Amino acid sequence: MKTLRTLALTGLLSLSAPAWAGDFVDTRLSFVFADDNVLAGAGETTPNSPNAHFGAGNQNTQFYDNFNTKFSGFETLSNVVLYKRMPAFFEGLTTEAALTLLVLEQPSGGVTLRDNSSYIRLNYTPPGWGEKEGISLTGFPVSADRFRLGYAYRISWGGSGVFTNRAAADGVPGVKLQITRDRWYAFLGGKTSLVLNDLILEKETLYGAMAGAGVDVLETLRVEAGAGYFQKGIIPGLANQGIRAPVNSAGVSGQAVYHVGVPVGTSVDFRLYRNDPDVYQRFFAPESYPGGLSYSVSLEGSYLVQTLEDPDVFAQTVPQGATAVALQARAKLDYWRFHLLGLYRSLSFIQFEVPGLPPYRDFPDGTQLKPEMFIAAGADYYIPSLHFTPGVILGVQQPASYRSPEFLGGGNNPPPGLTGTRTVVVRDVNQLSILPETCGSSNSACEPEPILSAKATFRWDLSETVAAVGEVYYTFDNNRTTFRDDVTGVAQPRFEKPSALGFNTLLQARF
Repeated sequence: MKTLRTLALTGLLSLSAPAWAGDFVDTRLSFVFADDNVLAGAGETTPNSPNAHFGAGNQNTQFYDNFNTKFSGFETLSNVVLYKRMPAFFEGLTTEAALTLLVLEQPSGGVTLRDNSSYIRLNYTPPGWGEKEGISLTGFPVSADRFRLGYAYRISWGGSGVFTNRAAADGVPGVKLQITRDRWYAFLGGKTSLVLNDLILEKETLYGAMAGAGVDVLETLRVEAGAGYFQKGIIPGLANQGIRAPVNSAGVSGQAVYHVGVPVGTSVDFRLYRNDPDVYQRFFAPESYPGGLSYSVSLEGSYLVQTLEDPDVFAQTVPQGATAVALQARAKLDYWRFHLLGLYRSLSFIQFEVPGLPPYRDFPDGTQLKPEMFIAAGADYYIPSLHFTPGVILGVQQPASYRSPEFLGGGNNPPPGLTGTRTVVVRDVNQLSILPETCGSSNSACEPEPILSAKATFRWDLSETVAAVGEVYYTFDNNRTTFRDDVTGVAQPRFEKPSALGFNTLLQARF
């Protein structure tokens, strides 16, 4: 009996083995020793800057870092994919499915598991079409976050957050129908989400629709465009007064890409959100240098609009526009790599998914708004005999800011330090630096000043899987502030020292 049971178990395992033929694990382990500012100690800055320690996060990055990813680069994480592709019982039809999970280790030692846009896909290839052509239907059962509009991750939109963070608990599934030909593609898709309706105190379904297309005008030139419409529920503040005021959003995005030669390289998330079903792509693979010249230049822009509460007219909504433009240029010449990055984001674009600042409200009449603008350039050189790549990056940023007739962040009963008109620097979503009321000997209104950054980098590949990475950076930021008590005991914003000198050292393994 024991022999029969063993044979039966062996037979079952052998029958099930093909289902695991497409398993895929791509892992990055990061051991970090860093200090985001060696010129300051614990408790001397806001946010706090402890002395050098093991571990690092977004505080150790610069404004030009991670343009095409949502991660800081210091995380230990894995992309785990269980993948299967099989021909269907009907001619021309192929079925495939992928269970994709993000495994992210937390500083506490805990592990976060998150669906990474798992999908089921049906692809039909009509007679006479090429191998990579077809009509596909892709369903995202749990999260369609990788199905986005826009092209650079920093200014992409239409992911799960477009329904606001109130939709996170119930997920944002979706579907995508796409036609792919040799020189063009077009898609149509939709998403749904469950969000609490503050009038009836029950969850209701919100809908989103997306469409787009792209065409290779030349072998070296691609033009793409997309549009979307999303519901965001109703304004909670007005709902509490019995008023139903829906928040709806829409937008368009477009991009032109000119490319010559092999790809210069891009990020993990950039491949993911484009929803390329090629799950065998190694995201953390080392850079290749085939020789010769290759380059790509992309210019993209987005215009979005959403309805928010009008702060100047009771119980009314008003459309708020949002704009973003990005320029990316990459070149590779033998062992040299060059990068140029430029960005323009209006403050309303930065806060688009919140939505607004404060949430669900437009800016009052008379508010002075300034967009975020930056440009950064860098170069590095690979020394084959040493497997060593030194590099340098320089950048300058004008941060986004606003100055309203009355400070918007103090609540209904603000403390004395948060009253009156003030200039607020917005570094990223809900990341604010409140400037003092006046500056200089003339006691004029404080204005945001440009931020300068310089970074020296190196990468030393010790083997095909392990590399040592180092960065030393200097930042001059005259917009750093913290709150300290004045002579009357009232906390007021005060400027900090503008200079920051930091370093990141990593021992990183990828497999």
